Amino acid sequence: MESEELDIGYVAGPHGVQGGVRIKLHDPASQALQRGIVLTFVRDGARTEHEVEAADVVPGKSGLHRVRLSGVNRRELAEALKGSTIVVPRAVLPKLADDEFYLADVVGLAVMRDAQPQHLGKIVGLTSNGVQDLFEVEWTSPDDHRHLWMMPVLPGLVREVDDTRVLVELPAGFLPDGLELPS
Repeated sequence: MESEELDIGYVAGPHGVQGGVRIKLHDPASQALQRGIVLTFVRDGARTEHEVEAADVVPGKSGLHRVRLSGVNRRELAEALKGSTIVVPRAVLPKLADDEFYLADVVGLAVMRDAQPQHLGKIVGLTSNGVQDLFEVEWTSPDDHRHLWMMPVLPGLVREVDDTRVLVELPAGFLPDGLELPS
């Protein structure tokens, strides 16, 4: 079940001495840091809200922004936000098309092969290689060892997403050896 809020990123650390922060967004193309938007910062169960006063992309650092927030005017205040998760209400997000989903919504879902039904693991995180988003998929081998493999989030590979699973169609040789089916 979807939360009323969506995790869009985190505070990577302070920027400068006048209270600026460095914010890493999960979606480098996100427009969430527009002047005037109110962001909620969550850390250790505590929640604070700050309005974005200014935001600039950090050149050469995908998804990283320098941000000035209302009420954060000293480095100590910016340091206190380091590690905070940033959430926004879903109501302020654009409506998704039928074939779209938010990456944050798939964490925790099972990954299933489409062509030959097969459980391929569970999405435990998201990352990027700078060119595309990647699912971090954890699977357990027959000897009870946990393994992690990365799957690009591409339309040709991700066939369907619902509340319980991500259905994928992967070419032969794409999976770790322990998951590949015999030919």
